[in-house]
Amino acid sequence: MAKDKSFAAKLAKSSGTLSTHCSDCGEVRSPLFVVANVKDETKGTVKFKENFVGICKCNQNEVMK
Repeated sequence: MAKDKSFAAKLAKSSGTLSTHCSDCGEVRSPLFVVANVKDETKGTVKFKENFVGICKCNQNEVMK
């Protein structure tokens, strides 16, 4: 059976030490997994560049385009 999470538990998790805050807007940055394709000109193959990006209100439009 699944545990019930209270609102206080969810709030404590989001404001914990694992979450970082933006220095510009003060919002909590949420991690987003971004995959970009990179074409190798010499071989003609495609590779994937994968990384996590922290997004908030400041950089949301730049990351999502």
